[in-house]
Amino acid sequence: MSSGSLSRLAGSTSFRLSAVFAALLIAAFVIAALGARIVTKSVAKDELRNRVQMEMQALQDQIRKSGLSAAVSAIRARSESPGAMEYRLATSDGKVLAGKLKMANPALGWAFLDIPEMEAPSKGEGSDDFLVLTEQTTDGTILSIGDDFSRGERIRRAVLRTLFAIGAGSVLVAICAGALATWMAVRRVDGLSRTMVQVGLGDLSVRAVTRSGPRRDDVDRLGAGVNDMLDRIAGLVANIRRVSTAVAHDLRTPLTHVRQQLDLAAVAATPDASQDAIRLAQTKIDDVLRMFEATLRLAEIEAGSARARFTSVNLAELVERVTDAYRPDIEAAGHPFVVGPLDAATVTGDADLIAQALSNLLENALRHTPPQTLIMVWLYRDDVVTKLDVVDCGPGVPSPDRERITEPFVRLDASRSSPGAGLGLSIVDAIARLHDARLVLDDAEPGLRASLEWRRT
Repeated sequence: MSSGSLSRLAGSTSFRLSAVFAALLIAAFVIAALGARIVTKSVAKDELRNRVQMEMQALQDQIRKSGLSAAVSAIRARSESPGAMEYRLATSDGKVLAGKLKMANPALGWAFLDIPEMEAPSKGEGSDDFLVLTEQTTDGTILSIGDDFSRGERIRRAVLRTLFAIGAGSVLVAICAGALATWMAVRRVDGLSRTMVQVGLGDLSVRAVTRSGPRRDDVDRLGAGVNDMLDRIAGLVANIRRVSTAVAHDLRTPLTHVRQQLDLAAVAATPDASQDAIRLAQTKIDDVLRMFEATLRLAEIEAGSARARFTSVNLAELVERVTDAYRPDIEAAGHPFVVGPLDAATVTGDADLIAQALSNLLENALRHTPPQTLIMVWLYRDDVVTKLDVVDCGPGVPSPDRERITEPFVRLDASRSSPGAGLGLSIVDAIARLHDARLVLDDAEPGLRASLEWRRT
């Protein structure tokens, strides 16, 4: 592994987290070692007290039963045994009868002593702390029994060595496992970075490799998020290309007409003919301006900035207001117009945008249906959905074309000769998505049913 790879490995978040966990593990073992040292020392002292006290009780019983001489013989015999305790049996005036423990005028009870090696030759381990119990026997002699902490110390050292070995091994395993996990994570992040570099070079088809199921982790979720973003970007870019092509195509005809009318105005034989050509050119320019206005409106809606203006909207009142405004034009065009029933319903959104969506649906029904065609509007609400329907009994839209006509600048062959830029339903669809609703186009048998649906979750 190169120095650059090692540097990247050491600088990664995963490795730093592994180092932190290793440090915490070391701290935990240090604390455990200190605790074990304190606890084992206390346990060793208690165990030593019990041993010395039991030995004192045994010799006291022997003195009571067999006399002082038997106790002297027993002490001498025990002192010669490997690992024996230290004894001192002396008369009340200080004459030592048995034992090698050197103490001047020991006080009755428990005492802790530091005894050099020369005074405790049987130990052979240098200076040790001694615990000594001194009692007076039934015949008036003074008996002292002591032992050092060497046995307890050996146990403590063994425990601490074991704990240190386990701790060192655990830390080493933790560091190795962390380094391995970090290396694997860095490889996957490198793959994600390469994906982003390719996208930056213009390849919008590349996608990050992700896992699914129980093996899915944070990097997979990040990759999935990047893939979703790339899907959205690819869709937007494709939409921009399509819209650009459609705008260029749809602008060519009106701009050509404008040029023709201006040429006619330039060579017109009479002022009236010139003015007529100029008026026709102005009409075409107005169509172009309306197309750009609708395009900008669609871009504004899809940007989502209108969410800041969302309030509670009474749909029934909004439908009544919009349909009352359109009723004269619809009836003047020879269409029967039925509004209702209108259930009471409230949604969160921008009232002006919802009104524009309803207006676009009414204009679509008015523009693409013959006279005497019935147009209906109603508002339905239940526990699952709130639905605003605009239904006409005209020729309808074939099923394969219903999704396509919501795309910008898409116009079916039957509507090519009618005015418009093919953005009406695209704006309605964008408004629906902005309001977490959806535009549904169905067959009204006959005609087209256009529905705005808000589903409750």
